[in-house]
Amino acid sequence: MAAPSFVAGVDFGTSNTAIAVAGADPTPRVAAFTMLQGTTPSFRSLLFFDPDEQVVNAPVNYHAGPDGIEAYLDALGEGRLIQSFKTHLTATSLGRTQIGPHALDLDQLLILFLRRFRDRSEAALQSEVRAAVFGRPVQFAGADETADSDRAQRRLEQAGRAAGFDVVSVELEPIAAAYHHEQRLDREELALVADFGGGTTDFCVMRLGPAHREQAERQRDILATGGIGIAGDNLDAAIIENLVAPALGKGSCYREMGKRLPIPASYYHKLSHWHQLSFLRSARTRSELERLAKLADKPDAIEALMELIEDNQGFYLHKSVETAKIAISTRDETEFVYDNGGRAIRGRLRRADFDRWVADDVAAIAGCLDATLERAGLRPEQVGQVFMTGGTAFVPCIRGEFERRFGREKLAGGDELLSIASGLALRGRQAVRG
Repeated sequence: MAAPSFVAGVDFGTSNTAIAVAGADPTPRVAAFTMLQGTTPSFRSLLFFDPDEQVVNAPVNYHAGPDGIEAYLDALGEGRLIQSFKTHLTATSLGRTQIGPHALDLDQLLILFLRRFRDRSEAALQSEVRAAVFGRPVQFAGADETADSDRAQRRLEQAGRAAGFDVVSVELEPIAAAYHHEQRLDREELALVADFGGGTTDFCVMRLGPAHREQAERQRDILATGGIGIAGDNLDAAIIENLVAPALGKGSCYREMGKRLPIPASYYHKLSHWHQLSFLRSARTRSELERLAKLADKPDAIEALMELIEDNQGFYLHKSVETAKIAISTRDETEFVYDNGGRAIRGRLRRADFDRWVADDVAAIAGCLDATLERAGLRPEQVGQVFMTGGTAFVPCIRGEFERRFGREKLAGGDELLSIASGLALRGRQAVRG
């Protein structure tokens, strides 16, 4: 097989996926995809299936990324919206999901997504994409040990090849973000890179600068990496669990056989996590909730939960959560609003409450940061600059942990959605040059 003319960088994320290529120009070129009469560099990590489009003994019909969002909106919530496959990559026994006459497992869903992503990328870049460097977190979400992350990486590599990427390699996401950051430097720097994704938070301590950037082998520049399966999705989940779920029956009870029992919390846990939301849309769950609604202290709340699930409102609910989370990054409180065509949930979201809800998650992220510095043999004052990428970098309780350790003047950021794809493309360019 002839060597590829370029190796693309693919940032396969929990929420969004992006691709970039690095040619002769110093700055990598990022693909732009059409969505809702506009363009976006983010190919949403989701699949949408319309049951009416499925045919027995024919390939499954589906939509992915921006096309999937448009099809979902056109279908007014009917059909199956599946998201956050990346969060499941460590799983060993997920079984299959039924899409009309088709029973699909996780690996098949992942291949469908990556195949459509590659096709759309080729159209956007006007070039074949046959070789790619995929990013991966230091520790995949759900990984309890190294073997779990190794299994997730193999699954990603195999799916990439099955989707048409003839050559697949893998690089750690925080190292890719470091390569992107390095392009801006005009001097040597001992830097910490913090990458905040949807499912994981990752760190890298690395020597960067003009003297390093063209080296093919960079292992000696990397002092330490670290990662934890806690990130932006956990912060979103806290808002749903504490602000939204009580309006849908969480914390209430039902009466059966002379006993007063709590409504099971498992419904609300799944509701609050993107990657588990689709599991609620089943005949069994519907039957269970119908029974509980007849016995519940707050039947209207259970009926509202049923409507949200049946109307496939997860996308809209999480958009409302994201809007509120962004708002309290710049103010002390904001109004949370979610409206399912008459079933509205409103409430005041206060930053002080939010900080309290996520305190354990923030402490775990800070602990991972400190452990990474310790492995690098460094004290915070020895780090020259801290490059923070990802939307969660702007959450005040997260940013405060970094300001306390390093000082505000050392914190830098930018290109939050594209830094990893860009850095992976730069690594791909080095691979082509040999």
